[in-house]
Amino acid sequence: MTSKRSLCVRSDMKNLTAIREFLTAATESLHLEEDVAFALQMAVDEACANVIEHAYEGRMDGILCVSCYRSGDSMVVTICDHGKPFDPDSIRRPDISAPLDKRGDEALGLYLMERLMDSVQFRFDPVAGNKLTMKKRIRSGKPSLSPVS
Repeated sequence: MTSKRSLCVRSDMKNLTAIREFLTAATESLHLEEDVAFALQMAVDEACANVIEHAYEGRMDGILCVSCYRSGDSMVVTICDHGKPFDPDSIRRPDISAPLDKRGDEALGLYLMERLMDSVQFRFDPVAGNKLTMKKRIRSGKPSLSPVS
């Protein structure tokens, strides 16, 4: 996959299936190893669910666009929306060493995204909207078919 692929959907939790299928097709086209594809899938699923639930506050009239492309040895995924922005630094990360019954309402999803991906960056602009860019180093599960000189 050398060109950018994009999918835009309404902010409806039912559309998470379409986003998963879109990302699966992208990761399969690169022949990614299963663990890398899984990490990408989990992080994107969590991010998109957060956009729908928090940025659009459950409204189904918003638009959410997911794009992905390969850049060097990484797969880059961007998620754009025009929902409510937030300050990721203000979100308390969970204490995963604490027993489950002692954990609070910390943002486990944001924590997972940061653990699964190599880079997670948020940009919030009142005109351009919100943009999340996540990068994951990839390893190809199959040999490259590039020409040999």
